[in-house]
Amino acid sequence: MFSLDTTPGRKCMIDGKEFLFFSGYSYLGMNHVKEFTDLVKEGIDKYGILFPSSRISNTRLKLYEKFENRLSQFTGMEDTVSFSSGYLAGKTISDILSSYKNILIAPGTHPAINIETRQKTNSINFNDWKNEVIDLINSSDENEFVLLCDSVDILKAEVHNFSFIENIDPSKKIIFLIDDSHGIGVLGKNGSGIISQLPKKENPPNARPPARAGTDGDNPVGRGQAGIEYIICYSLSKAFNIEGGAVSCSKSWANKLRQHPNYTGSTAINPSLMHAFIKSKKLYALQREKLIKNISWFKKHLPAYILKHDFDLPVFICENENAENFFYKKEIIISSFGYPDPSSQKINRIVINALHTKKDIQKLCSSL
Repeated sequence: MFSLDTTPGRKCMIDGKEFLFFSGYSYLGMNHVKEFTDLVKEGIDKYGILFPSSRISNTRLKLYEKFENRLSQFTGMEDTVSFSSGYLAGKTISDILSSYKNILIAPGTHPAINIETRQKTNSINFNDWKNEVIDLINSSDENEFVLLCDSVDILKAEVHNFSFIENIDPSKKIIFLIDDSHGIGVLGKNGSGIISQLPKKENPPNARPPARAGTDGDNPVGRGQAGIEYIICYSLSKAFNIEGGAVSCSKSWANKLRQHPNYTGSTAINPSLMHAFIKSKKLYALQREKLIKNISWFKKHLPAYILKHDFDLPVFICENENAENFFYKKEIIISSFGYPDPSSQKINRIVINALHTKKDIQKLCSSL
């Protein structure tokens, strides 16, 4: 473990010594973009450091509505509800979905949305799981299912392919919650995330209404209507450098979220960060363009067999167990830790960000 002297960007300081930093999850490097941090300071001057008020108070900042509308436009979803963290966002929507009867959770799904359920699939990886899901749903007499999955397996540096949805019986009602924390701001058209890569399924005519799980009289959107409905939750820190999270969904689901104690009883996102986000559309686009160029340049100058990588991601898996020490001697810091708990086997990852220069990447390539 390394204790850093300052917040890292393309470099970091450890005990007064400078290292290249190929770790962390600040993909767009916004924390070191002066125009962005100036906007945060501008937001502090206007809104202060914190707005310690309930989201359902009779005195509310218009800024929150503007921020959520911006996220809805960005993802192309009907509505968005923001929370103080991505974990809280995922936990809240998964808590609401836990009342459903048929819940199928992909292996390795983030703990924030991994509902405790006795209904388990037998799969040990995503590819097996999606095939099992198709068979289970299509052969079942049940008509309504909830699927939970991450958009990205960040431990394997893989973007999941959701085309399997096309093979599910269209008369079934599917509610699909996807954690897009490592995709939003990076993947898809204009960085809109996994939503732009998901199959769109139309509701068939005269589809049989699905059964309702539970007896509390609650009836969220989509129940009683066949087809597929996506709910996207995500952390805002990975690409956007915003300490917070959100759920983008239909207005009906958003109304449910805004009634939940996790929303009504928690402090909201720092308003100065929201102010900066709203005004940084061009800055985000510019940093994403730099990131894509860095990924492309790195791959072009690196033999494909050396690292495991999905081209859409700025994350590269290094399977050599001694990689951390090797790179440290080269004055390079990579990501290396056990997951899901410290006792797990270490996973070594090289993370490119938008701040890295060609010279930085050249040194990395030479080391490899």
